[in-house]
Amino acid sequence: MTNPTTTKSTRRTFLTAGAAAVAMPFFIKGDDKTGKKLPILGEGEHKYECIHDWGELPSNIKYGNTHSISEDAQGHIYVHHTVYEDSPSPDSVVVFDEKGKFVRSWGAMFRGGAHGMHLRKEGNTEYLYFCDEKHGIITKRTLKGEEVWTMGYPQDSPIYQKGIGANGPGGAAGLNYRPTNIAIAPNGDFWVGDGYGSYYMFHYTVASPTAYPKLKNTFGGPPKQEEGGEARGGGARGGGRGRGRGEGGGGARAGAGGPGGGRGPGGGARGPATVPPLNRVGTPRNAPIESMNNPHGNWVDLRDPNTPYLLVADRGNARIVRYTLDDKPLEVFGGTLQPCHFYPNPKSKEILVPDLQSRVSILDADNKIIINLGEPTVPNPPRTTTDRSSFIPGQFVAPHTSIYDHNQNIFVGEWVEIGRVTKLRKLA
Repeated sequence: MTNPTTTKSTRRTFLTAGAAAVAMPFFIKGDDKTGKKLPILGEGEHKYECIHDWGELPSNIKYGNTHSISEDAQGHIYVHHTVYEDSPSPDSVVVFDEKGKFVRSWGAMFRGGAHGMHLRKEGNTEYLYFCDEKHGIITKRTLKGEEVWTMGYPQDSPIYQKGIGANGPGGAAGLNYRPTNIAIAPNGDFWVGDGYGSYYMFHYTVASPTAYPKLKNTFGGPPKQEEGGEARGGGARGGGRGRGRGEGGGGARAGAGGPGGGRGPGGGARGPATVPPLNRVGTPRNAPIESMNNPHGNWVDLRDPNTPYLLVADRGNARIVRYTLDDKPLEVFGGTLQPCHFYPNPKSKEILVPDLQSRVSILDADNKIIINLGEPTVPNPPRTTTDRSSFIPGQFVAPHTSIYDHNQNIFVGEWVEIGRVTKLRKLA
């Protein structure tokens, strides 16, 4: 692991190395068993057959934005989506077996707000943790949806406290709260990012698998000089206080080529545009390391079991930030454009980072980009399209989630209005 005292030099070195490491596009064609051509993404040890619209979705379920994907110990794939407006079924959680056959669905309570989903085995039992950004809740459920606990607005946080006499930055009205993702440590501690709300992180502790969580700390948030100024966090995806732009990322980059601004490779709401160069190297915004601008994703990094860390996808600042598990910022990593979340490779120290800027990045043990998958070479349709045939094979529009399964295949879910689940079947 990098020594925290070398933050500045590490960041410069990474940006330079990142540009060299991803200098070539990775896209060729291949044939499937029916004779139809399927895209092949990547090269060398990172080569995948691209299977779009994976899974036999029942006719009564219409995907909304496909925000999260998980895999359980049986190899079942869970897709968490917002549910399309005219879907006959309100279920937001759809379960498939590893061959893509429909198993079950549930989760009507998350319709419209489905966002983060994290699967964790505790003892002999697996649980799902959800973040619902529309309804402002975090909840722990069994794999079939039975409730273990649910938490709403974080009134226990002095920063978020609302009501008469409240001293937080939001005063009596409190702050906008729209949680996006959750990260869990081996001891059960977990972190939640208020990615679409007011940009803080919450650290919780739990006494047992069924115990109600207790708030330990609130940290992050916008730079101090912004507190008390322009309101924070609401934006296009809901009411609230602020400059946040929902999925666009809340930062300057949202309007500069990503779904937030509708002009980038993802298409946005305004239609296709000029395709940017492949393998762009993102430059983090010049923001204090302890501040946040859409802490959209988070993950407890156990690649070095002797020194675990918390990684935060600070998407609005176009960066990844490493924290200690007692919530102290250590180091900034650049290279990504609008990082959404993280997922570890079960057989190596590589991690996946879905990036709203139309690509999925694979990072090495030092958080340097090895390869970008699915970047567009021709303009994508708008992410709001209702014509599934307009999606370009082999290209991503707005990757929001990506995971490895037990065979090191990759599943990708996208922030597009009619949903899109892609399986990247590992070839090498």
